[in-house]
Amino acid sequence: MSSIWKYKYFVDVIENRSFTKAGNINYVSQTAISQNISSLEKMAGGKLVNRGKGEVVPTELGQIVYRRAKQMLEIEARMEREIEQFRDREVTYIGIDSAINKKMWMTYEQVYDPNFLRVGEKMECYNLDNKIGGKMLKNHELDVFIGYGNQSLEEEAGITSEYLTGSPLGVYVGKNTTIPYGPLRLDDLRGHRCYMASSYCCSEQEEARSRLEDGEDGCRFIEVKNVETMKLKVEFNDAFAFVDSRYFWCGDGEIRPLAGYERECGIRLYYSQASEKKNVYKFIRILKDKMKE
Repeated sequence: MSSIWKYKYFVDVIENRSFTKAGNINYVSQTAISQNISSLEKMAGGKLVNRGKGEVVPTELGQIVYRRAKQMLEIEARMEREIEQFRDREVTYIGIDSAINKKMWMTYEQVYDPNFLRVGEKMECYNLDNKIGGKMLKNHELDVFIGYGNQSLEEEAGITSEYLTGSPLGVYVGKNTTIPYGPLRLDDLRGHRCYMASSYCCSEQEEARSRLEDGEDGCRFIEVKNVETMKLKVEFNDAFAFVDSRYFWCGDGEIRPLAGYERECGIRLYYSQASEKKNVYKFIRILKDKMKE
């Protein structure tokens, strides 16, 4: 037991002039109170209380211990209040996958401005590559990461993953593409290269790949390092990529609807189960509600 409790028991005995009342206040037995007072007396080197006329009164030494014990308890209470205030105003760090476009950032601002900024609660948001965001979350440099499927985070003990929103799969093409204009079907993509990035899971469509690779006019599927490279390859090589039709961050290309191949691109929330920051759970709750509107 922390020694601070000994001082609290002693203060309660003096202020209530009773071992029994001090025990009732602290939900412990009178014996426990007596044992702790005896321990204090040994430490102080003398008697701290006198029992007489049905009341407990402090000795001269006891008055010194009582006065300093009160100060110690007040300091501890002040420290607890300051810690709680610190937790309430501490910065919450949010990461958003760099493959996600401004629609998500606008939603973030609609959540942050009225619910956090206006009441003085600090939050910082960063635009991050999926792999970097995952690494920062595992290293406790982020409190929340918003992104597409991240296998390393899914397998990380202590990290929670929640579904946030989903959109139909689309096809990303360059402005000068020879791929037909308008809604597309898989067969319209034959004869073109398809670029994929392992950090952007919805670009890796195994079923579509198996249907498009066959034949003389089959597609060539090429994996690249990251999403930015994937976009550049698509735009400069008359190629395409499978993307989130609503939230994918376009470069100079455009996104075409894909018919006859119903797949959803899901965006997820990742956060640590052990987070003690109240604003983490507040932010997640409000953001999820906002996405449903």
